[in-house]
Amino acid sequence: MLLVPVLGIGIAVLWIVHTRRKQVIYEVTDRQIEHRNRKISQKIDLANVKTLDVKQNWLDKKFGIGDLTLSTETRSITLKGQSNPEKLSNMISAAVRAERKRIDELSHVKNIPEDEPPPPGTLDKLDYLTGLWQQGLLSDEDFKKEKKHFES
Repeated sequence: MLLVPVLGIGIAVLWIVHTRRKQVIYEVTDRQIEHRNRKISQKIDLANVKTLDVKQNWLDKKFGIGDLTLSTETRSITLKGQSNPEKLSNMISAAVRAERKRIDELSHVKNIPEDEPPPPGTLDKLDYLTGLWQQGLLSDEDFKKEKKHFES
């Protein structure tokens, strides 16, 4: 008779923990990690991750679960109750390095000087002139004469 209330409270606590855990969604992509629940949504770009910490107590180690905290200069996200957090930490660290490498490669590509494009509107004016000529509103002589201004 005394065990019924204790057992009932235990089941209620497990149900509450289970429903709260189902309400939290972690979405990991190749560029960011998003933490969502009913109230808030937080995103961290992988390139901004400064530290990655795994927290486990002795009981968590026995069950192979733990919390993973990702920190940037301004905020942090804790991925709670992750199975095999050390492996997940290594995978996220590899993704962070890959994202930083991708961004560095993009920045080197952007620094390559390009040929100077024609002045703004030049191609538009030439297209307009060609359109007038094609419609017969401009003679061949006038078209060739005006086209010379754009070829120089």
